[in-house]
Amino acid sequence: MPEWLFDYYDMPGRKMNPYRGWEIYAPGIYDIITNLRDNYGNPRCFISENGMGVENEQRFVQAGQIHDDYRIDFISEHLKWLHKGISEGCHCLGYHMWTFIDNWSWLNGYKNRYGFVQLDLATQTRTVKKSGEWFAATAEHNGFD
Repeated sequence: MPEWLFDYYDMPGRKMNPYRGWEIYAPGIYDIITNLRDNYGNPRCFISENGMGVENEQRFVQAGQIHDDYRIDFISEHLKWLHKGISEGCHCLGYHMWTFIDNWSWLNGYKNRYGFVQLDLATQTRTVKKSGEWFAATAEHNGFD
């Protein structure tokens, strides 16, 4: 889209993914499911893809595991807004992450990592990230603090 068609707007207080320069707006999930409830008969729905890509996650390795607290923060913020919508009567039946394991994309190959499980391309070793352990505990306890 040509830039002359719009004015750039920098929303005050916005959150950013500092590793990719992408804006993060967790209340958007709430906005969408309440819009479905209020304007489209409250259909059953799923959040089918949500996640945070980070380039060069190896820099966050501690004791052999990627400590991706940024991903835990991202997911927990989105789940809080999703829970708010569900508690207000929205019919969201599920929340799915972008990917379980670091995946390949046509645009970036393996540059950006999204998964709960790290994939070592050279050895094909898979290692659960801190976020994977957190998400498993969240599912097991049906919530988080």
